[in-house]
Amino acid sequence: MKYHSTDNVCIITGIHPSNLRRWYRYGLISAGEFSEGWNEQQLEDIRTLKAQTASGATLLQIRQSRQSGIPLHSYGWVALKGELLWQLEFSSDRALSRYFRNIVSDYSSNDVINSLLRPLNRWLQKDTREGSRRRLQRFHQCIVQRADSLTRASSREGDTPLFLEAVSVKDDNEIWLEAIRLYGQGFSVEVSSTVSDAPAEISSRHEHHLMWCGAGISIGKQQHFRDSMDEGKSVMLCGPDRSIAPGVN
Repeated sequence: MKYHSTDNVCIITGIHPSNLRRWYRYGLISAGEFSEGWNEQQLEDIRTLKAQTASGATLLQIRQSRQSGIPLHSYGWVALKGELLWQLEFSSDRALSRYFRNIVSDYSSNDVINSLLRPLNRWLQKDTREGSRRRLQRFHQCIVQRADSLTRASSREGDTPLFLEAVSVKDDNEIWLEAIRLYGQGFSVEVSSTVSDAPAEISSRHEHHLMWCGAGISIGKQQHFRDSMDEGKSVMLCGPDRSIAPGVN
């Protein structure tokens, strides 16, 4: 029988080891002898789970479908958005933190960020109803807390060190959401969330440097980026808006 190491499974599927551990503990990956790695049946289980969770199906829904033999039915990301909004409105800080931790752990980082948390962030930013400021503040606290927790965990796991610098931001949440997404790609992310004219001081331990452009990049910062590239540093521009904006710090 062919076996695959955890590293290879993560490369093949794009799933973080923490997701694999959670899915296995939840009984969604076939039991196996791990002394030699993941077997072919387990790899197929992981591929199936990736497709099912990408639709927003919860782990409980997937397990109930398997146990009952009834086809999987889920209202997907729309239902999860509604549930998370309810949590932001009514739950205690401890319950909200636990719910948020579980949501991030159940899905691949690309899926949960791009299909749930970024759309929800945009919705919260535009919301003008009563209590909107409080809900947005609680959401911000959740993502910063989760990003910090993941950074500590990834450091212990020996993930690749990465420095994420805010060049410009459209809102206070976007760079922390990106940090959570990058954790799921196998990075230990240190975030510099304060926009500044001065170049960020980067520790030599960081193997990669990402400059986040949420609302353009100034001529000065772009020149700094080019200089860093010329020096052979591992630096890259990222974010939704990398156009020149002279007024941006």
